Amino acid sequence: MHVRELYRAMARREDVEIDLLVSGPGEGMIEVDGYRKHQADKLICWKPRLPDLAALLSADLQLARTLTQLLAQGRRWDVIHAHEWNTVQVARMARDALQIPMVGTLHLCITRLMQVDSQPGAPSECDLYLMQQEGHLVCDPRELILCSKSYVKQVRETFMTDRPVHMIYNGIDRERWFREAGDGDRARFQHGLPTGKLAGAFGEDRPIALYVGRIATMKGITQILDAVEAEDNGYCVVCCGEVNANTDADKEAWSVTQRIRALEACMPWRFRWLGFRHGQELLDLYAAASVGIMPSIHEPFGIAALEHLAMGVPLIATEVDGLGEVVVDGCDTVSERDQAEEFGIIIPSRSPRAIVEALKLRRGLAPAVVEEMRQAGYRRCRAFTWDAAAEQTVKVYHQATGGATCP
Repeated sequence: MHVRELYRAMARREDVEIDLLVSGPGEGMIEVDGYRKHQADKLICWKPRLPDLAALLSADLQLARTLTQLLAQGRRWDVIHAHEWNTVQVARMARDALQIPMVGTLHLCITRLMQVDSQPGAPSECDLYLMQQEGHLVCDPRELILCSKSYVKQVRETFMTDRPVHMIYNGIDRERWFREAGDGDRARFQHGLPTGKLAGAFGEDRPIALYVGRIATMKGITQILDAVEAEDNGYCVVCCGEVNANTDADKEAWSVTQRIRALEACMPWRFRWLGFRHGQELLDLYAAASVGIMPSIHEPFGIAALEHLAMGVPLIATEVDGLGEVVVDGCDTVSERDQAEEFGIIIPSRSPRAIVEALKLRRGLAPAVVEEMRQAGYRRCRAFTWDAAAEQTVKVYHQATGGATCP
């Protein structure tokens, strides 16, 4: 999503011409939001398990083929921007073939994740290939962009480099994300959620506690499940996100998926999994929510946190990594933490009990306090815009090209 929103904002400037090469379902070129999107016909995901090395190399070849076709059509660029490890090979190819500068952005450092949540045994071929590509993405570009101060520090430590880095925050489009944009009653009806008038079958009215994000260990999903199982907190916890897997069989074989299925079947009034939702459907779910949950263990930035705040949903969140820079303002050093302003109920990571207690706290808040939290969230969102991210990124392009006027 970050790439789409960034280039949508960049295209509005009308001083940048953009070709976006992606791996995804379908194939060919489409005009979208003011830029050209070129899709290769290979979709590769890495969670909960990596594909084999042949599949990874096949994705490289698909993108390389698309690049070759564009070059044959006479397309030329002033700068190549590689987003994530799975584009770095093609970006290096374009850089070397056209003798143009390369800019890199690492949105999620999987090498870091492997270090934090290491498994027994030697790294696989895929692990080594992936780490090698991330190393290229960090070290090879003329300019490197990362999305939070915390991530700058972590990436430098992980790859043992002190190279210059541009820190550019992600953003939120407040013209699209605001509370009145969603219809909570429609979401309850559409998904049969046990709240409001539909709660009668379950004997009680249950507010919604909403989680939005990938179903992944780094997002704290197991802690959410632990909290739901540990105690009936009076909420219906609704998880809105997908397991990234290469096949449905891989998705269903993952132990966390099996646990989610079992919990939903046993206690549908306490837990629901809706899968991936977007657009108006997601806006409606935000409007239906009484509280959001983001118990991340590792989070480079946390765009979903901005979505909660922009939609006026009080947020329960950890302050790990870049997420802490969204939900807490003014804590660049430990000594400043006591004076920092918090935009939500802050909890420690890896703590199901903290989630339970935070949900209890939220239920006991007076309406006036909830409204204060909403107003504070609206204010916080003003500090993060895609237009600002686009402007800063274009400046990086100019720096990479030595001041050329047509990136």
